[in-house]
Amino acid sequence: MKVYHKKLPNLKKPVVATIGVFDGIHLGHTFILKEVKKEAKSRRISSLAITFDILPQQFLHKFSLENKWKPRKTFLGCITDRQQKKALIKSLGFDYLWLLKTNRKLLELPGNEFIAFISKHFNIQKLIVGSDFCFGYGGRDCVGSLKRLAKQHGFEVSVIKKKTKSKEIISSTHIRKLIKQGDFKAVKSFLGRNFSLSGKVCRGKGLGRELGFPTANIYVKNYTQPAEGVYSVLVKLEKKIYLGAVYIGERDEGLNKPILIETHIIGFNKSILNKKITIFFLEKLRNKKKFRSLSPLIKNIQKDIKTITSKCSTLTCQHTQPLVP
Repeated sequence: MKVYHKKLPNLKKPVVATIGVFDGIHLGHTFILKEVKKEAKSRRISSLAITFDILPQQFLHKFSLENKWKPRKTFLGCITDRQQKKALIKSLGFDYLWLLKTNRKLLELPGNEFIAFISKHFNIQKLIVGSDFCFGYGGRDCVGSLKRLAKQHGFEVSVIKKKTKSKEIISSTHIRKLIKQGDFKAVKSFLGRNFSLSGKVCRGKGLGRELGFPTANIYVKNYTQPAEGVYSVLVKLEKKIYLGAVYIGERDEGLNKPILIETHIIGFNKSILNKKITIFFLEKLRNKKKFRSLSPLIKNIQKDIKTITSKCSTLTCQHTQPLVP
């Protein structure tokens, strides 16, 4: 897959394309992306996904805070980061990915200028979008305007209706709510895979090691923050998969501070400081508890680990989880 980001593309090859924020690449997004691939294959031309390097809401939220403005909308965090998004789109077999550089100039383009900008850099034959697709300054243009502009620029438009799961519309907004609640079984049913977080292991206070349960600590920023508590997880380290237990303590509801994810990798006791790990959330075991002494805390941790190892194995999980990121 050829990725365009810092340099603007200038390709005259015909493509079938889609445009969207695609935060999460959930089952609704996946359906659209697969339709693009199918249509491109039938026409024997290339497939193109166009998205943003930074979520527009995230950019506007940060811009407002930097300029001491009150944000128009609260940004509730990302479901996927840029690298995860690239990996997921690549796994679907796309030929091209164009990561638009999110900035004021781009977001303030009127709808007609935005479509002209896109059309200038790729020879789009057909554009496939979701029914809630909006574009242009403030998202003022929608599919009606898109169809009108498509005629001017000589491409077709296909609009995909929203998909549902268990009578609930599949949306990033709903998935964020589930993440904040810690309901990762439900999150998986809407994403089509387990929610994951990635980061470099950093030095902690060493309390876990003193207790006999060393933790790999990562700080993550701009993600939707999971609820406090203890979770069973899979940990990906250098292409190997391990079972683990994650503890998430007090969270900063703002997005200015990163959240600490403390992970005990079961049966693993090597130093992995500064190495990248990816954590795949399986399910919530319990809420956060306070203990008066270390003895009941240790017993509780032992109980958590026993629960995790009795419920699942890394071998079983590797066959059931699409561990793309």
